[in-house]
Amino acid sequence: MATYFKIAPYNRNLGGITSKGYVITMKPRAVIVKWGSIKSISRKFYWAGRRLPQVKTIKFRTTLQAKQYYQEKVKDKISGGYLKMPRGKRIMKFKDV
Repeated sequence: MATYFKIAPYNRNLGGITSKGYVITMKPRAVIVKWGSIKSISRKFYWAGRRLPQVKTIKFRTTLQAKQYYQEKVKDKISGGYLKMPRGKRIMKFKDV
């Protein structure tokens, strides 16, 4: 499972900052992608809303196709400015704060 996050300046946003999370999980013949806005509170990450994260499951005919898609998604996120979440950290479910 690869977990990535991005916290960066974003002028079109009211606060001027964007914070996004992205989780990619690989099953034998499927890739599960979760994404959405996140909040960082005292070194912990939370999905920012009750209906987050958005989830999409992409199914493939072979394990090789799933693995290639997984690797492409990881490369896309890294090249798009996302950072890998530190080992042992994850994005937790919504918390009213």
